[in-house]
Amino acid sequence: MFMRLSQLLLATGLLFSTVSFAQSQGSFTESRTADGVKVLKGKVPLQTLMNDSAFRWFYTGVNKYQPGSSAAVDFIKSKRTKFNVVAIGGTWDPASQDALPKLVKILILASYSTETIDIYGVDQKNDAGVNVPFKFKRIPTFIITREGKEVGRINGNPEGSNIETELSQILLKATKNDKPDPAPEQ
Repeated sequence: MFMRLSQLLLATGLLFSTVSFAQSQGSFTESRTADGVKVLKGKVPLQTLMNDSAFRWFYTGVNKYQPGSSAAVDFIKSKRTKFNVVAIGGTWDPASQDALPKLVKILILASYSTETIDIYGVDQKNDAGVNVPFKFKRIPTFIITREGKEVGRINGNPEGSNIETELSQILLKATKNDKPDPAPEQ
C-alpha cells in the first residue's frame, strides 16, 4: 500500500513538473498539412524551432543569413533594451520560413535577448489557437513594442529594403525623444 502511494505521488509530481515546464516554455499544438508539413499553433518557444528537425529551414536560415546593413544592426544593438518583439508566422508558410530566421539572426547579432521574443504560430486560417495580443492580417508579421505598446511592425520581407533597415527605422522613430544614455563610468 505504501509503495503504491509513493508511486502515485511520484507520478503526480512528475506530471505537475512536466505541465509547469511546458507552460513556461510555451503552449502550442502540432498538426500536419496534407503534404505532411508540421504546423505549430500557439506560443512557440524559439528553442522548439531551433531544435526540431522538422524546422531545419529555421536553423539553416539563421546560420545562412548575412544582414545587408551592419550600420542598421549596430543601431539595433544600441537600442536592444528599449524594445520587444512579437513574431507571428506559420511554420508551413514559405514567407515565414524566409523572414523569421532573418529576424532572429539580426537580433542575435544585435545581442538582443532572444528568450524574450514572443513567437506565435498560426495555421492556414491565421488561427493561433491562443490569444495573440495584437491584431494581424497576414503573415509573417513582426510587431515591435515598447513598454507594451506597438511602435511599429514589419510585414514579411520588405520590398526594396531588408528587415534590419526596417527595424532600425522603427526604433529610430520610437526612440527619437529619448534622453541620451549616460556614458559608462571608467
